[in-house]
Amino acid sequence: MRHKFRQKRFFIYFGAALLAITVFTVVGKNGLIDAYGFKKERDRISELNRTVEEENKRLTEEIRLFKTDRRYVANLAREGLGMLGKDEVIYNIEKEEKK
Repeated sequence: MRHKFRQKRFFIYFGAALLAITVFTVVGKNGLIDAYGFKKERDRISELNRTVEEENKRLTEEIRLFKTDRRYVANLAREGLGMLGKDEVIYNIEKEEKK
């Protein structure tokens, strides 16, 4: 009888320990729930990093054009600042209103 009681107590303790380990693995610090959150954060940061790298490439190309391409700079000045090149004239043509 005592042997069965010991076996039963052993299984209860073993089950409780297994349950505690399982709960700690799932919800404990650095458990499965945290790992899922870390994965989402990593994915978000990776996407942000990709976006920043693309912007960096675009800006690097723009810097190269500023340094080497006078037509690019002149075009930006015309479009962005409304500047005129040497010997350029602006004509404003207004349409007649129909009566």
